[in-house]
Order: sequence, then C-alpha cells, then structure tokens
Amino acid sequence: MRKLVLAAALVVWASPSLAGTYMRASSCKFSGSYGYSNCLTTWTHLPDPVRDPEQDRRDAIARAKENEKWTAFCKPTFARDEYGVHRASYAVTGCEFGRSE
Repeated sequence: MRKLVLAAALVVWASPSLAGTYMRASSCKFSGSYGYSNCLTTWTHLPDPVRDPEQDRRDAIARAKENEKWTAFCKPTFARDEYGVHRASYAVTGCEFGRSE
C-alpha cells in the first residue's frame, strides 16, 4: 500500500500542470558573535514560457541547416579506440570546439 501511495505521489508531482520552475533567493545577515541571524528565504514561481509552434518549426529548420553546414565543413568521421570509446575526428582543426567556417 505504501508503495502505491508513493507511486501516485510521484505521478502527481511530475505532472505537466506542475511543470513550472521555482527559484529560491536567500539572504542572511551574519554576526561574528552569534552566527547567522535574521535570515530570509524567498521562493518565486516562474511559469513555463508560452510556446509558439511556428517559431519552434523555424528554429528546428535553422538548427538543421546549421548542422548540415557544420557537417559539410568539418566532415566528421567516427571510430572506436582501443578502449571501445566512440571517438570523432574532423577534417578541419577547431571543429571539436564548434568551428563551422
């Protein structure tokens, strides 16, 4: 029963209706003799931004074009090293740092 209640609480806690963000700001005045005193913590709810589907579509197209441009310029190749780690190498120096021109 306890597991069922915890599972239900987790579903409610992670629901989209509670998808906003909370920001915490704290300030305390310090006294060398008495330690911290007069502390104040403020929680502020920051709602999710309003999404524009058309702008999201335009952004996705722009990201795809930028990715194609980078791939054409850097020509990445991938291989596994002796430890089995997937490594990338590039035709142009600096591409590992995001260079695209």
